[in-house]
Amino acid sequence: MREFRTVAVVGAGTMGSAIAQHFLMKGLTVRLADAAAEGLARGQRLIEASLDEALARRLLDAPARAATLARLHPTLALADLADADLVVEAVFEDLALKRELLGQLENVVAPDCVLASNTSSFQVSDIAAALAHPQRLFGTHYFYHAAKNKLIELIPGERSDPELLRELEGFYAELGKTPILTADAPGFAVNRFFVPWLNEAVRLYEEGLGGIPGIDAVARATFGVGMGPFALMNATGVPIARHAAAGLAARLGPFYAPAGTLCRQVERGGDWDLDDDRVAAGGTERPEAIRRRLLAAALGCAAALVSEGVCDATATDLGARTGLRWPRGPFELTAALGRDVVAGMVGELFEAWHLPLPAMPFAQAGELALAWVQVEVHGNTGLIVFNLPDRMNALGEAVMEQLEAAWARLEDDPAVQRVFFCGRGKAFVAGADIRFFLDAIDAGDLDRIQAFTERGQRLLGRIEAAAKPTCAFLDGLALGGGLELALACRYRLGTRNTSIALPETGIGIYPGLGGTQRSSRLLGPGVAKFLIATGHRIDAARALQLGLIDAVTDPLRHLRELAALPLPAPQAGRRPQPELEQAFAGYRGELDATTLARPELAPFARELSRKAPLALATAMRLVDEGLALDLPAGLALELAGLKTIFASDDARTGLASVLDASRPQYLGH
Repeated sequence: MREFRTVAVVGAGTMGSAIAQHFLMKGLTVRLADAAAEGLARGQRLIEASLDEALARRLLDAPARAATLARLHPTLALADLADADLVVEAVFEDLALKRELLGQLENVVAPDCVLASNTSSFQVSDIAAALAHPQRLFGTHYFYHAAKNKLIELIPGERSDPELLRELEGFYAELGKTPILTADAPGFAVNRFFVPWLNEAVRLYEEGLGGIPGIDAVARATFGVGMGPFALMNATGVPIARHAAAGLAARLGPFYAPAGTLCRQVERGGDWDLDDDRVAAGGTERPEAIRRRLLAAALGCAAALVSEGVCDATATDLGARTGLRWPRGPFELTAALGRDVVAGMVGELFEAWHLPLPAMPFAQAGELALAWVQVEVHGNTGLIVFNLPDRMNALGEAVMEQLEAAWARLEDDPAVQRVFFCGRGKAFVAGADIRFFLDAIDAGDLDRIQAFTERGQRLLGRIEAAAKPTCAFLDGLALGGGLELALACRYRLGTRNTSIALPETGIGIYPGLGGTQRSSRLLGPGVAKFLIATGHRIDAARALQLGLIDAVTDPLRHLRELAALPLPAPQAGRRPQPELEQAFAGYRGELDATTLARPELAPFARELSRKAPLALATAMRLVDEGLALDLPAGLALELAGLKTIFASDDARTGLASVLDASRPQYLGH
């Protein structure tokens, strides 16, 4: 595994300083270089100001701020970068400048140092053309603000080393970024459809189909975003939009060329007037036409890049959600609107520019599938990988359906002798999809929730009964339904990143995928009730102490490394926990002051007082009554109360509080 301990960033501008800050905040030693003392000083000030903001928001304390800055080593001399393991070039978008700089760096750094060019305009192969060792150069397309935005596009050139690319991908994932791999093509993935979306908004304005505020309003409503295209151009720089569009047009043709009004705005200088609702002479505000054109531009260009093999649909959507903060990516939007409907919009726009209708997804048969649950096989080991890192790998209907298919595939594969469940990003699985529950409640469709939960219970039963050993690799959040899935596995492995909880009673519901039944059988009623009643998060060390997991191991850079990991010796199971048994074994969910003041419960009184009364009492009853039954009967008992709890006002209140980050007030209704 390649170690990246010392990182250098060349170019201390807005982007370069933010890239340096991200590395610094992840504990790395960073050498920040710039050709001018003034530029270097400005970059340091930008980092300090951003850390001051984090300090004010209590994201770090004063000692952590000081330690972070102590790892920063500014320099005006490229020779000072000789010990770097990775150098990220973040200078101005000038091809000759980038080539010259990287050529100089080749003569400074060690032979095994990896070089990266942060670019949005140039092909990586073009940048690498004059290098003596092009195999170690990659494109790294960061998104503003680089220290906060999780997306990074990784782009190999024609001669880039594939193994180094995999190491770089794993490294950025370790740092909390969400890397997506794209081909070395104009705009890569996200800019290929995002820049035309901006540009099409300007065309709509100049054609008299709407004023600036009206176009932005339609864009916000259509895409579910907080800022429309004109506001976004103001935020990131109007000249950047023109520059990006011109770069695309040079390679892809006139459709991508910057609109005349965009060019004139850059020449005049200044931002768009977001209050100017005037429509161009002779025009009228036409919201539906605006909606169709913006959808066609973004969804059509996304379809084109996937059809050309630049990136796959799943990663393209992930890029939109992570980098642009769109609630749904282009292909999820296409599926929601209907492929034929979107094909009509795209065809209408593209025909005017003599562009063909992209093959994917408009010419393919069957449903548009996004790989939110992926299957990998390495030797005799199968991996089921949850692949919604920006949504914390939440379980919804589509994810459950894909999980079923993934399990069936590995269960039926005779070459697969064991199966690991794992997740990308910060979570293993952080529970169920809250939006799904709320949508069903608001539609009065509790049968939908019941059917989803029954389906999940059947699948977990199959996993639990499998002849093949199964192991949940809990490298991250394992909350609610995620922990319930892990409980159905034969083994559970934790890491230093593990955070486990059953938080349902705090959001008005109770664990419904076996959480009230498997936990009590594994750990005993007192520990199970402690976990369910308090919702307390525990780390891997505490989970091992309670008997919830079998072993603690190191995090892995690459999930495929699980294939070389031996299954742990069974350690999970009931262990003496006298304090918890005394406090919770007989607890029935009472929230009165007298009960919470009892000495054994008093340490947990604050956590318990925030729980939904109906959900808490129901969960405690399910644990007690279920222990008198066999597991299938206990699971059936859990399912029997589901509609009642989801029909409560407390459930609606608690679930909504997750989305709006409020503290729910429960009335016990």
